[in-house]
Amino acid sequence: MNDSIAQLAVWISKHKYLFVTIAFLVIIVFLDENNMMKHIQNKREIATLESEKAELQREFDELSRKLEELDADPILIEKIARERYGMHKPGEEIFIFDD
Repeated sequence: MNDSIAQLAVWISKHKYLFVTIAFLVIIVFLDENNMMKHIQNKREIATLESEKAELQREFDELSRKLEELDADPILIEKIARERYGMHKPGEEIFIFDD
């Protein structure tokens, strides 16, 4: 029994750098606060958020373009006010047809 323990101690002392390296890798990959698994999860979340950001930027650009059109064309504002909101000028009558 003592002989096998002594052999194990010699084997461990010969491979101490291997054990330290394995322990270090286990800590980095699984146990650390900023471990590799969390890093991969964060990368995926960043990619999702970047695509959402691009979509919102496209929507913002489209709305900005529409706003510029409205600022430049008062007839368009009147058309939208009449069609969407049922507004009318004094003395006009509005007829709404239900499909």
